[in-house]
Amino acid sequence: MASSKEEYCSKYFIPEEYLWEILEDAKVVPMIRGKATEYNAFLFLQTNLDKHVFSVDKLNLNAQTDEYDEDVSITHRATGVRLKVEVKNAVRGSFSTGQRAKFPYKDKPHFKVKCHRSRSNIALADTTNDRYLPGEFDIVMSNVLNAIYEGATYTSEMQFIDRNAIELLKGYYHVTSNRDLEIAANQDWRFAFPDDIAEECRGVMAIPRTPYVLLREDPHWFSFDRLPELLERRAIEMAKERKKKGRY
Repeated sequence: MASSKEEYCSKYFIPEEYLWEILEDAKVVPMIRGKATEYNAFLFLQTNLDKHVFSVDKLNLNAQTDEYDEDVSITHRATGVRLKVEVKNAVRGSFSTGQRAKFPYKDKPHFKVKCHRSRSNIALADTTNDRYLPGEFDIVMSNVLNAIYEGATYTSEMQFIDRNAIELLKGYYHVTSNRDLEIAANQDWRFAFPDDIAEECRGVMAIPRTPYVLLREDPHWFSFDRLPELLERRAIEMAKERKKKGRY
């Protein structure tokens, strides 16, 4: 691993004088931010989960080797069960006050999560081609941040969504500035178990491409305060199931 900017540029044949221009290119920034979200999630879990109960690891496995690319893994120490965590950004510009939404999201502030595979064919969006199946990971996590930025912009500068939505979120997080809103939204992690959000698709259960998340009291997505208890419960259930199947 390169230990300096000079070594990094030399290793990958990047003209050092144009490094920042390359990193700020409108096509590059989303990829960097996506990977940064994984590490932010890892650091959040590592910092906030009880280290005596769980261990948290960032496993950068090579997806090209047919090994599942785990964004983050959480191991329940008492059972040894490892839970695979899939980290996803919210859909850009997807936060809505719900005023124009249809039932069941009418008048309910919500956002959407980009929960499909990164390499997919949009022409096959109605098939399971680009969808995850429930057994491919154990929990998915996302935060609100990306939903407050407009989508389909052509620069690396983030543009905020409409003022009414921003003001609603500022009231929700009890902040007054846009920067404080970004910080709060970046720390507002939401979690869901795949089998809770899966839907029928072409005869099989699959995770929606862009599932909705209610800002308040979502029946399937939950905040960090419930995560430790639910993780431990799920790990114990998995350990019991493995024992029944003779895998211990």
